[in-house]
Amino acid sequence: MNKIFKVKKKHEAYLEIFKVLCLYFFIVFNFSCQNNQSVKKDLINESFSKSDGIGCEKVDIELNGKVEKRNEFIFGEKVDIVFHNISGLKVIDKKTFPIMSMNIIKNGIDTVFSENNLLSNLENGTELSPLRLNAFFQISFSGRKNEKYKVFIEIRDQKGKGSFKYELPFTVKENKLLKLENNGIEYSNIYLWNETNKKIVDDIHINSKDLFILILDDIEGFEIKNEKVFPIFSIEIMDKNGNKILSNPNMLKDIENVGVKPEELNYQLTANISFTEGNINNPCKLVARLKDKNSTKQITMSTDLIINSK
Repeated sequence: MNKIFKVKKKHEAYLEIFKVLCLYFFIVFNFSCQNNQSVKKDLINESFSKSDGIGCEKVDIELNGKVEKRNEFIFGEKVDIVFHNISGLKVIDKKTFPIMSMNIIKNGIDTVFSENNLLSNLENGTELSPLRLNAFFQISFSGRKNEKYKVFIEIRDQKGKGSFKYELPFTVKENKLLKLENNGIEYSNIYLWNETNKKIVDDIHINSKDLFILILDDIEGFEIKNEKVFPIFSIEIMDKNGNKILSNPNMLKDIENVGVKPEELNYQLTANISFTEGNINNPCKLVARLKDKNSTKQITMSTDLIINSK
């Protein structure tokens, strides 16, 4: 009889503990819901969000108009972070007044982008409901040395309290549009820029009406003579029949013999590319070469192009 009594007592004790735990979790959950508080971690892209007074139904990462889960981006890609159905903002005359800041940090210490309010155009409020907010940035950061980045976005209320914080760690892959063959020239980034559309080119299909710029960042490694370096920068575009569409044996002919101070070359080297009207026999081949006049150092950049002339 005593054994049965003890078992019942022990069972009742566990039942009481279970009830207390259930009540505790109910109180915590109810408190969090009532105060619009939550913490979420995405195990796929490692993003983290924390809601404190301001809620967000879901966050999407859009690349080229498609929702994706990856956090490895290609140099030149536009990353659009979309916050759906923002709630908890104070409503005044049917308007809400959101503020959104964004900071991007490299390797945990270096700030590569900072903006206190991406929504300055909404200073007078918005009647949009449900409220959707976008924060986008273009990957113009180097990934050649395995740098690690993290974007921090915070949504606040201009007229009230509370915040919604979002963090996304990411890495950068090189843009594979240009094939690079390097022998001793140092650089941070090399890419083709569409000046007309203000974007990095990541596709071989381009429009002949647009202006393009071949850009080489942070060029170093040239032999120094009399405190100067002597670069030679050639570029050529040929159609499928071998006809030259564009050809310049040295874009830097003005300094070929007089040279230039190394620091003047370090920042950026560019070559403008434009096309005249007319039919083009595709595919075309772009080949650019940067050489050191006083050594065997050089870097060759090449890619196929489909040039649309319509």
